[in-house]
Amino acid sequence: MKSPVVKHLKRYAERISLKDIAGILLGSFVMAIAIQAVLVPAHLLTSGVSGIAMILHFFTGLKVWVWYAILNVPIFIAGYRYISRRFAFYSLVGFLALTFFLGLTQNLNFHIDDVLLTSVLGGVLSGIGTGINLRSKGSTGGLDIISAILKRYWGYSFGATSLAFNMVIIAIFTVSSGLELALFTAISIFVSAKVLDAVEAGPSISKTALIVSKSYDDIAQTILENMHRGCTMIDGRGAYTGEQNKLLMVTIGKNQLPRLKEIVFEIDPNAFMAINESIEVYGQGFKSSKADF
Repeated sequence: MKSPVVKHLKRYAERISLKDIAGILLGSFVMAIAIQAVLVPAHLLTSGVSGIAMILHFFTGLKVWVWYAILNVPIFIAGYRYISRRFAFYSLVGFLALTFFLGLTQNLNFHIDDVLLTSVLGGVLSGIGTGINLRSKGSTGGLDIISAILKRYWGYSFGATSLAFNMVIIAIFTVSSGLELALFTAISIFVSAKVLDAVEAGPSISKTALIVSKSYDDIAQTILENMHRGCTMIDGRGAYTGEQNKLLMVTIGKNQLPRLKEIVFEIDPNAFMAINESIEVYGQGFKSSKADF
């Protein structure tokens, strides 16, 4: 039988926060500026579905925000049932916000003549915008939803999906616009990825948390049900008190860290939690153990 705390938290974990929505709106606005004011005038691309929208814009002349909206409609239809309701709602907010801001800023131009400086600035701004969105527990749709579907059914990580998708974008852009612009686009995407990591949750791909709490059963059950992550219980004893207790160890993706904190401290505000960077993680839900070492 589930405890009242677990039942309460299941509702709480899906709670809509105005602070999160404000962060998603801010992140979407920063991304729109990066695309319209920096990258589009220089004929450079950003990563993900917005990059495909920009390629189609260069080919057809149709506005970036129009292509972005068209491409995201089938992605949202396919992805709605495979992710949490709150993430789906937040992603829809981010998608609509970015579409709106792309239209609003379509005539904005920073007039930067140096292409290298343009690629770096565009990468920094798009990384900041995406990072703010992920810290707010949402996204702008597109590649994030595609990655979630591929991870659920085929086990591909978010990083692997993003890398493969962006390599295809750069390859297409190389054919259509030449090697030089494609290389500058690659620089922009690389800078964006690094800035995103720094803004969202540090440089590591995964986080491992050690949690000390008398409510370890409730915390473990809630993590299992709400985050679909396994936990390991470790026998422990306090050096000062001599009291026997259980330590919880859980490894999560970087975008799940805010939610883990939310769960732990809602159940036990006095919990002790240590979070470490995990450079590489192998096993179910992470890298395949058959990877080439």
